[in-house]
Amino acid sequence: MIKYVAPALTALRNENEIDIDSCLKLYGNLIYNGMDGIAVFGTSGEFPHIADAEKRRLIKAASAVIKNRAEFIVGTGTMNIDETVSLSNFAFENGADAVIVVSPFYYGLSADSIYQYYSAVANRVKGNIYLYNFPDRTSYSIDAGTVLKLARKHRNIIGIKDTVPDMAHTVDLIKKIKPEFPEFQIFCAYDNNFLYTVLSGGNGCVGILPNIAPKLFVLWANATRFNDFELMKLCQQKVDKLMDILWFHSPFLATTKAVLQDREIFSSDVMTFPFISYPANKREKLREFMKDFE
Repeated sequence: MIKYVAPALTALRNENEIDIDSCLKLYGNLIYNGMDGIAVFGTSGEFPHIADAEKRRLIKAASAVIKNRAEFIVGTGTMNIDETVSLSNFAFENGADAVIVVSPFYYGLSADSIYQYYSAVANRVKGNIYLYNFPDRTSYSIDAGTVLKLARKHRNIIGIKDTVPDMAHTVDLIKKIKPEFPEFQIFCAYDNNFLYTVLSGGNGCVGILPNIAPKLFVLWANATRFNDFELMKLCQQKVDKLMDILWFHSPFLATTKAVLQDREIFSSDVMTFPFISYPANKREKLREFMKDFE
């Protein structure tokens, strides 16, 4: 099963308040263009900086737009397991198809600690879980052996998002887990690795760039499903070029928000504190770059 999932950006009215209407407009645009799934409050959604009450407000609103039109995934990982479980079950009560749970960040965890954490989450939540491996942010990686052990124990752990730029770890997951659990879903996170992941036996990508170019990524996914090699190649080359946008500004989320504001999907490009919005004096360069991806 090949999938392309967009981890949606979160529109804000100010540093503390979500702009629900703009978020729903983004979801509608992604669904209209054929995106397979939408993840609310992934890394692209600035989840560590958003209050729990605001998350719950958006989850309720998002469900009405996404549910039954695309896979509805909610990022619920926090540093506290009780909060993670509570938010996960709230998401399921409000129509989520699955939650994606990043493992606790800041302190390095052993393989045994990682296993115990996800086992405890899986035992307490009321639906399907995607693991979320992001070593650049957690300070450790979830090894393939631990993922396989979790898959054997918990049938509600149905997949993993592997946020690593190098494909070696993702391929190791595929080689070790797919033979025993072919239905277990393995996704890369860097958009340019989508095709490599699928060709290696994985399921696709959960990447940020469909937020600003959904037609391109839906076209790419469909070309892959229908084995259209020439179109796959053309899309790969175009995506490789679009990846340059991630280095225009730090954080790159601000760059993508600026694009959505220019396209009148977001009413503003406000970021959560202390992130800085995309500089006004560089907007023209950004607009020129994006002309090839409209």
